[in-house]
Amino acid sequence: MKKKPIHKNSAPVFHVDESASLEEQIPQRAHELWHQRGHEHGHDLTDRLRAECEINEWHQKKLGGGI
Repeated sequence: MKKKPIHKNSAPVFHVDESASLEEQIPQRAHELWHQRGHEHGHDLTDRLRAECEINEWHQKKLGGGI
């Protein structure tokens, strides 16, 4: 019998589309979060805010600014 994988609450590492603007990257990430949750509705604001944080952190690290 195979064991089911254990899923952590945090989302897996995501890929930022550097050709997209920041205004496009955030909703793309929010959509990924919604998809990872199995299309469960009712968390759109949470997904948006988390996406903003993740994208902004990614850009800060890329610029070498850290947080």
